[in-house]
Amino acid sequence: MSFSKKILAFAAVSALSAATAVPAMALENEFHGLYRAFGFMTNAETGGGTFNFAKDAKTSSYVEQRARIMYIAKANDNLKLVTHFELDNRWGGQTGTKYQTNDAGGLDADQVTLETKNIYLDFNCPLTGANVKIGMQPFSDAYKGVFGAFDGSGLVLSKKLDAFTPTFAYFRFNDNDYSAAVGAVGKQTEDMAVLDGKFAVNKDLTVGASYYFVQRDLPAASTTIAAENLHMLGVNAAAKFGPAAVDAYAAYQFGEFSGARDLSAYMVGANAKIKAGPGSVNVAALYLSGEDNVATGTTADYGGFQTLAAGGAVSYYNPSNMWLLIRNGQTINSSTAVIGTDLTVSGRGLMGLFAGYEGTAGKVFYNANIGYAATAEERGSEDGTLGTEVNATVGYKLYDNLAVSATAAYAFLGDGLNSTTAATRIGGASDADDPYLTAIQFNYTF
Repeated sequence: MSFSKKILAFAAVSALSAATAVPAMALENEFHGLYRAFGFMTNAETGGGTFNFAKDAKTSSYVEQRARIMYIAKANDNLKLVTHFELDNRWGGQTGTKYQTNDAGGLDADQVTLETKNIYLDFNCPLTGANVKIGMQPFSDAYKGVFGAFDGSGLVLSKKLDAFTPTFAYFRFNDNDYSAAVGAVGKQTEDMAVLDGKFAVNKDLTVGASYYFVQRDLPAASTTIAAENLHMLGVNAAAKFGPAAVDAYAAYQFGEFSGARDLSAYMVGANAKIKAGPGSVNVAALYLSGEDNVATGTTADYGGFQTLAAGGAVSYYNPSNMWLLIRNGQTINSSTAVIGTDLTVSGRGLMGLFAGYEGTAGKVFYNANIGYAATAEERGSEDGTLGTEVNATVGYKLYDNLAVSATAAYAFLGDGLNSTTAATRIGGASDADDPYLTAIQFNYTF
């Protein structure tokens, strides 16, 4: 071997030795997630996000399942990368879904169904002490998700200052760069900025206030947000009074609804959990303002409360504990109700009253609930009554993190959904059967 080759070989071995001598950064690898399977028998749900209104509606039976897998790469207590993935399917398969082929529920499975929910960096800034989350992450409003609870790409900053915790958030929901007419990325977008503050008055009372700004700079055909620009000011409080824990919240919206109309709308709500006997009584109430005048040429302020996404795609009200009147947060792709996902009922607003009882006895858990819903405003000769629901669930914990439960729900439709007079209905179908569902659920968390 020539002298030059010996030098090169020695340098290569030295470099490799030096590289292997550097200790690798130690990571804590965390895995969390869930597996959930629902077996349904229902004349209403379809397993695909639609709701069936019909006279003599046929009973459907199907099983849908979901797995969520979260991997966290934790460098230390101040720095971690969070990733979260989801896989859904309906037994037997479903074509024409969000996967464009089928959902892997058919014979031999073998389809690509992996969805990315979250990829974000979560760290505490060593200079300011603020917590920083940057990337595709979960975010929920301070109003039980009525305005919006979603996964989105953005930045969230928060810092605890004794009893006060301020938060700033920015998200971009849409960028119309796919349009040749735009010419540049970032020119036609939908964005949201949030300022939120919470103050712990004492151990039993926390108060908060927030400001949301949503700007839509997109053509109407491309948008996911109804209003052209929206400002929302809100207040909220959480308090404990003896055996009762109470949350109350209210918000006012203003801005531009369209080129001809300004926006002036509001919401108020409250929910409480009160210890009673071996369990707790749950009560909740929600009011969303509505608009009855949608005639062409109207210039008066639009009074219908706006959710973040048109059609309520990312809006929830889980304190209702409903399955048919309001969609339930436990469902998978059967995530709909008599009003679909739109809590505003296409801008008519909502009045809802809900109550129930829940408890445990050893490894058994149970709950029973009743709820009533109607629109806040009626248009023309419409009847705003949506209906009344009763439901109950009984479950058993097979292990600490595996439970099986059975649910039954029945809704008595109001004239707004099943009147035989077309002008009275706001949706539904003539003389539609009252919807019902029964479900068996297996739920494993880790």
